[in-house]
Amino acid sequence: MIKRFVCLANSKKEGGRCLAGIELNDKNKPKIEGGRPKWIRPICKTEHGEVPEYLVRHIGILDIVEIDVTDNLQEKGFQTENVLFRKKSINVMEQFPAAEIAPLCSGEMLIFRNSGKALSEKEIADLDYSLVLIKTDQFEIRPSVFEGKYKLRLVFTYCGSEYDLPVTDVAFIIQSKANPGCLTEVQRLYLILSLGIKFNDWYYKLVAGIIPV
Repeated sequence: MIKRFVCLANSKKEGGRCLAGIELNDKNKPKIEGGRPKWIRPICKTEHGEVPEYLVRHIGILDIVEIDVTDNLQEKGFQTENVLFRKKSINVMEQFPAAEIAPLCSGEMLIFRNSGKALSEKEIADLDYSLVLIKTDQFEIRPSVFEGKYKLRLVFTYCGSEYDLPVTDVAFIIQSKANPGCLTEVQRLYLILSLGIKFNDWYYKLVAGIIPV
């Protein structure tokens, strides 16, 4: 089955990339289910569901992408957005208008229902989604080097709560490393937030996509 979506995250994931976005209809309008945008995360039959980098390195945020979905995995756990697809079916069609992003933002007051960095196994059991889009006008990037590797965190405020989360947006990491002041003149960010797989009995929140406006 051919599905179309606007890419909102092309982030690093152990062994490859994590691609995710919001499904679109044949008129490139976002699909809404239960009052929320319908998210999709194409995955492969790999150790962590990661997509090989060579398949998606050319895809940018706001690209409209088509894939041929072979299996819908939406009944499995909190990552209800996951679908399997034919690797050779990826096709970039056109660009989604940035001006149409705002209505797709989440209305929840707490990100994934808490204000911490991660969710416990008990909390994750009550969750049926792992991707949200928010906006913030209070933010700061904090780069560091750990074991010779460039790392990036984003500290931001959302609905009165402050968050300090790792950034996995590949393109933004490259941009910020080359230009640490890349957000100096930016007034607002749209953030795509994701929940990772279990690590030390916790499910950590990640900044999977950053869209400056």
